[in-house]
Amino acid sequence: MIKNNRPEVILFTGFLGSGKTTMLLKTIEMASVYQKKCAIIINEIGEVGIDNRQMRMLGYDVLDLFGGCVCCTMKVTLEATINHLLENNDNLDYILFEPSGVADPLALYEAITNCGYAESDIQNIFIFDPTRIDFYQKHLKTLFWDSVNLANYVVINKIDEVSKERTEEAADMVASIKPGIKSFKMNLNNELTSEFSQHLMGKEVS
Repeated sequence: MIKNNRPEVILFTGFLGSGKTTMLLKTIEMASVYQKKCAIIINEIGEVGIDNRQMRMLGYDVLDLFGGCVCCTMKVTLEATINHLLENNDNLDYILFEPSGVADPLALYEAITNCGYAESDIQNIFIFDPTRIDFYQKHLKTLFWDSVNLANYVVINKIDEVSKERTEEAADMVASIKPGIKSFKMNLNNELTSEFSQHLMGKEVS
């Protein structure tokens, strides 16, 4: 339960190219259906694929974060941004944040908890690209472990691009790091599954 009627924070974490922006856009669409007010924070490194002007026309506040590395300069900016949102918006339902694919997840949590949130108030969705399992194991093993360990649940994306065996290997990797964590297997270019929608916002999208 969020304290003092604070908006819920949803993080979309994952490495570059995993599908974070697609996940964010799908969540925005879902929130719009249920007339939920969201603030969208984007850590803009490279092309984010979101039209800020279009989002504002739909009634959403879109804030861009700059500064590069989350673990140093970005942490302060994120903290200030969240505090600004809390101080100037009384009716927000969600704060949606897509950090960069190189962000340190531990630094993100420190910034958010400095704004008065408990770690249990944060929904962290880790998007996993199973087409890059070998790369993660070889080059990003520690960061992958930290990211999955902090996540509330995992979306295994791009299941149309890999075999069923590869998808199960991805699920096994996640379970070996955090036993019992819920994993959802889907192609984010399609619609979100009803089961996942219920986990995300407590409602089923028709």
